[in-house]
Amino acid sequence: MKKLLASPAFVIISLIAHCQEFTPAQVYGGKVQLKTFIDQELIYPEPALQSETEGTVLVLYHISEKGQVSHVRYDQKLSPECDLEALRIFRMLEWEPARRRGVAVADSGQFAIEFNIKKYNRLCKKRGYNSLYFPYEPIDTSGRIYFYKNLESAPHPIFTNEGITLAGFIAANLKYPEAAIKQNISGIVTLAFVVEPHGRISNTHIVNSLGAGCNEEALRILQMIKWMPGTLNHQAVRTRMRLSVNFNLEPGPDGNFNPNVKSSYGG
Repeated sequence: MKKLLASPAFVIISLIAHCQEFTPAQVYGGKVQLKTFIDQELIYPEPALQSETEGTVLVLYHISEKGQVSHVRYDQKLSPECDLEALRIFRMLEWEPARRRGVAVADSGQFAIEFNIKKYNRLCKKRGYNSLYFPYEPIDTSGRIYFYKNLESAPHPIFTNEGITLAGFIAANLKYPEAAIKQNISGIVTLAFVVEPHGRISNTHIVNSLGAGCNEEALRILQMIKWMPGTLNHQAVRTRMRLSVNFNLEPGPDGNFNPNVKSSYGG
C-alpha cells in the first residue's frame, strides 16, 4: 500500500503495488488543487457538529483507463450525514487515468475525508464561511457538467466593482513573476476548470503551461474570482470553462521590457 497524499483534511491511498514506470490515477490539478478544493468545499454536517461526531469516512473507487469513476463504495462509515458529505465531495472530482509506460490503464484507490471539529473551525475562520451560498436557485443536483455554449446563460465573473471587466481585474491584481521578467518569458497560460452552482470553481488544471512562475500566478488569480453560475432549464448547473492569460513583455519607450497581461475566457 502506497500513500500518495496526506493532510489534516484528507488522504488518498492507492490499493495496488506500483513500479517506477507506473503513475497512479490522480484528480485534475494534482495534490495542491485537491487540497484547495476540499478546503473550499467541505461542510461539516450540523447534526454531526451538535453530537460532536468525529472520525474519518473512507470511500473505495475504481478509475478506468479513460478516467471514468466506477465501483464507488464505502470502506468505512462515520454517520449518515458525514458519509453523504464525503461522497458528495468525491463525486465532484474529475480524474486523470493512471499510466504505465505512458499508456493509460485502470487503477483503484481509497479516498478519505477526516471530520475534526477543531480543524474545521479553523478552516471556516480562514475561508470566511461555514455554509455554501448559492447565488442562483434552484440548482441542478444531477452532477452533470455542461459546456457553456449549450446553456441558457453562461457563467460570468462577479466583481464588487460593477464597472470592472475580467481583463481589468486580472491586470489590477496579477503580478508578472520576477523570474519570467528576468528570463524574458512571454506566452499564454490556459487553465481549465468547472464553475460549480455555488459559483466557486473545481477541477482546476493547466492545459497550456508557461513556467517561470506564470502558471502559479494564473492559478492564484483564478482562485480569487467568484462566478455567477451558468443556467439551463432555469437551474444553476456545473459548467466547463477555460481561462487564458497572456503574459507579454513589450518594449517600452525606455527600451526596457514592461509586463502586459491580457485574458479571455470561455469553454
